[in-house]
Amino acid sequence: MLLYRLAVAALLLTGFSTSNAAENPDYSDSDNWLCHPEQRDQNNVCLRDQSVISVAANGSSSVTPGYIEQIPAVDCFYVYPTASMDVTANSNLIPDAQEKDTTAIQFGRYGEVCRTFAPVYRQRTLTYLGIGALGDGLVSEETMAKANETAYQNVRSAFEHYLNNDSNGRGFILVGHSQGARLLARLLQEEIEDNDALSKRLVAAHLIGTGISVPVGEQVGGTFQQTPLCTSANQSGCVVAYSTFRKGDPELEMPRFGVVSEPGFEAACTHPAALAGGTETLQARLPFDQPYAFDVLLEMKGSSGPYKSWWKSLRAKREADFYAVPGQFSGQCVRDSQGAHYLEVSIDSDPEDPRADDYRGELIVVKGWGLHLIDVNIAQGDLIRLAGDQINAWDQR
Repeated sequence: MLLYRLAVAALLLTGFSTSNAAENPDYSDSDNWLCHPEQRDQNNVCLRDQSVISVAANGSSSVTPGYIEQIPAVDCFYVYPTASMDVTANSNLIPDAQEKDTTAIQFGRYGEVCRTFAPVYRQRTLTYLGIGALGDGLVSEETMAKANETAYQNVRSAFEHYLNNDSNGRGFILVGHSQGARLLARLLQEEIEDNDALSKRLVAAHLIGTGISVPVGEQVGGTFQQTPLCTSANQSGCVVAYSTFRKGDPELEMPRFGVVSEPGFEAACTHPAALAGGTETLQARLPFDQPYAFDVLLEMKGSSGPYKSWWKSLRAKREADFYAVPGQFSGQCVRDSQGAHYLEVSIDSDPEDPRADDYRGELIVVKGWGLHLIDVNIAQGDLIRLAGDQINAWDQR
């Protein structure tokens, strides 16, 4: 269904232009936010239930309800990844389930440690990403450049509105994945790094699944000239960045992520649970249900849940929207012989325990993406814990 839609779009709509590209949304209108402290509960996707069922190796399970910090010390400003299925180069300002569900899955849990802000923006669409993947020349470089610029100017406008109307001088964490992380990286470059007042308010930047470059083996330089990679949980004003691949993924021969083009530089990799390096377990918080377009693009692996058996996973799904499998995932930052630098994920599967031996993460229609679709959720527990530590460090500083 999705592939058919993309193919039809490629044939009929190759000459798209970005609609209303010069206009920035009115961010005083609450309809242009997916998460905002002043929104009513039903309109704020960050207030969706974040309950997680945790399944241990012995098969025992427990459910932890979602939690929202009532007096958060800082704010989190999030930009969602490529998700819109609108049939134009840039999405409209009416978010559908793709944008809403993606935001809830990736960002809702940050409400445990901060006030959450997530603007709707005219992103470069998933449809256009699909058209480009169907063949060279279907989407011009000029069209993509215009779409990217429109998306960035929207994000910049939303952040400016946040600063002028909502922040009251508070510290903030930037959170983004894929396209969202790329746009926030530019925002950090152009609007924050050289602004002394703003850079002092930067608690951290969690920029996952995009190409943040640094000189090989270094923590600063490349994408950011002043903002270093995080090397300690007691550090603030730093960047967390990584892309994930399964250990032994054959598509690492031609990776789409974890690589940069500049000689002498590499893609940043910061393991959020082992910032100083080494192997450490990953506290995954995986959704039972991905947004529709992503769900149909994922390879079928495991039982789509924490148990080997499909029916047990289905029963667990009735208890919570997310699941965890403590101790089963581990990761380490790896540099391979091809020059890729990425978070290598291993799954400790035991045929004797009831937990699933494999989990969905790779896409079926594009190559070299690794576990890109679950970059955030595969370490989400670690990211939230780290955000809490970074807030404490920033507050003390």
